[in-house]
Amino acid sequence: MSNKIPPPLIDATAHSNDLTFSGMSSADFSLHSHSITSGQPFDGVKSIGGGTIRVTAGRKKSSGVADWFNAQPSGAKLPTHTELHAPDSLNFAMSGTLTLNDGNGPIVCPNFVIAQGNYGSVNYWWITAPGMVETDYDVQYLGKAGTLQCTQNGRAVQVHFTTESQSNANSHTIIVKVTH
Repeated sequence: MSNKIPPPLIDATAHSNDLTFSGMSSADFSLHSHSITSGQPFDGVKSIGGGTIRVTAGRKKSSGVADWFNAQPSGAKLPTHTELHAPDSLNFAMSGTLTLNDGNGPIVCPNFVIAQGNYGSVNYWWITAPGMVETDYDVQYLGKAGTLQCTQNGRAVQVHFTTESQSNANSHTIIVKVTH
């Protein structure tokens, strides 16, 4: 008989994962569906004020979560950390309705997809939605930016997301500007 010690259990700790939409007075995310690495906790998403949402979930990346993210109906995929292609492994991903407020009323972006991955010790985010197009709006160096048509007070608005630029080196912040 062997006295082998069983392998350690997967680190299944729920972490507070905050994503800030800079320039917005509030942010909320209405969850429709999600994917997370097997065995990891997912306790949902909530608004914590100041344009920030918090996802309470485990942080173990897998290719299955990336496959789910890449299969979602989407446009341009924007990372908050310089990447050259779609992600091949992620911690978690979720789709739903993103509602932002810039002080002029709610900005509603349906079918929005948010995901988190990591590179070494840095956790970073991906965003996409059907109709999002990559642009050079407000990008000052190797960053990424995208524009998406959403609605504000029943009217179409262009929402510009800048995920990484000289003015935004934070992998937990997305700069948001709205034009009419």
